[in-house]
Amino acid sequence: MAGGTGIVLLGALAVVAAVGPWLLGTDGRERVTRPYAPPSAEHWLGADDLGRDLFAQLVIGARGSLGIALLVAVAATTVAALVGGLAGLAPPWASALVMRSVDLVLALPFLPLLILAAAFLGPSLGVRAVVVAALLWAGPARLIRAGVLAAWSRGHLQAARAMGAAAWYLLWRHASPVVAPLLVPVFVRAAMTAIVLDASLAFLGLGDPTSPSWGTMIHWASVRGAMLTDAWLWWALPPGLAIVATVTALALVGVATEDRLNPTLRQAR
Repeated sequence: MAGGTGIVLLGALAVVAAVGPWLLGTDGRERVTRPYAPPSAEHWLGADDLGRDLFAQLVIGARGSLGIALLVAVAATTVAALVGGLAGLAPPWASALVMRSVDLVLALPFLPLLILAAAFLGPSLGVRAVVVAALLWAGPARLIRAGVLAAWSRGHLQAARAMGAAAWYLLWRHASPVVAPLLVPVFVRAAMTAIVLDASLAFLGLGDPTSPSWGTMIHWASVRGAMLTDAWLWWALPPGLAIVATVTALALVGVATEDRLNPTLRQAR
């Protein structure tokens, strides 16, 4: 039930991100009414300090926020799968070398490094996605390595390897059904983390000011005094709720997926 709710909510957000900007009469960057205009029939969330439509910014921001979540999740999952798979299949000395590099990444001060990288490399969507993904792959890589080792240690695979079966065949035919389900929760968690981190960077002023996003909306509401007036209700609150709704939907999907793929977790509940 929870997983279905999360899927429906994510589907609705994806439709808004894909179709919504085409249905708007503005791109969220042009002045359409007076500054700080309250919500009305024409402008459902009112306007910011420059008279730009906030509802349009909210809808267009969905594309940027969900887009970076998808990019980061794909990149982090791919790198984690490659590194974790290599560490699980490589000789012991090579596996130890790979895992020490993973430990090094995990030991780095995450948030300060993320802020510095975003500040020096620029605020573009691609740069932010690369920076966040570069810091998210290490933890999942350890999980995938453990899955590969668990699959490799099964009796029938050990017997097949002893009889001379090719490693690539065993990995594709027998080990991949065990390891592949691990990629789903890894993908979901990476997407959740990416949305929160990207909104945090934008709130700190490290996002792209020319491209509306949920984090950027909250940033401008903070620095332009909306928090001191009733304007925060239609300027900062909607994007904050959108972030919470997206992360909650992803969490519901992630929990439901883990329950389905891991019977032990389902029995424990």
